[in-house]
Amino acid sequence: MPDASQIATAINLRVRQLEAQGITGIALANHMIGHMQDLHQIYNTTSDRTLRDLCRRFPGFERYARLMEKVSEQNQAMAAAGTHPYGDLPELPEPLKASLLHVMRAAGELEREFQAAVDGGRGDQAEWLTAKRRRWADDLQKLVHEFQSSDLPLRTQALVQQAVKAMAARIERMGQE
Repeated sequence: MPDASQIATAINLRVRQLEAQGITGIALANHMIGHMQDLHQIYNTTSDRTLRDLCRRFPGFERYARLMEKVSEQNQAMAAAGTHPYGDLPELPEPLKASLLHVMRAAGELEREFQAAVDGGRGDQAEWLTAKRRRWADDLQKLVHEFQSSDLPLRTQALVQQAVKAMAARIERMGQE
C-alpha cells in the first residue's frame, strides 16, 4: 500500500494535468473520483502536521483536498436539510463497495498514466497501457454485472453506471490519443 507522500504525489500530478487542460471546480472533482478513497486514507492515517506538510509540498493535492472538503460540506448540508438528491438511496453492500472502489482507483491510476505518457511523449508504453486498459475494462464489466445481479434499486444502479461510464469514456479517449 502506498504511503501518504506517494498518494499525495499522484494526486498532485493528476490535478496539475487536469488543470493544464482547463479542468477545475466540480469538473475536476468528477475527474478525480478515483482518488477519493486515497484522500480519505490520508485523512484517516496521518497527523494534522503531516497533512499540512503534504499540502505545502504538493499544491495540487491541497487544491483537491480543499475542493473535496467543500463538496463534503455541501453534501452534509443538503443531507441535513433533507434536500440531497440521493439521500434516500441505501448504502452499498461492502462487496459491491469494494469492487467499485477497486475500479475507481484503477481508473484514476490509468488516467494519470495515460496523461503522463501523452505529456512525456512516451509512445513506448502504448502496448503496456493498452493491456492495462483492457484489464481495467474487464474489471469494469465484472462490476457492471455485479450491480445488475444485485437487488439494489434501479436508481442506485443508474447512478453508479453513470459514473463509471464517464470514467470509461475518458479512458477510452485517452487511449486513442
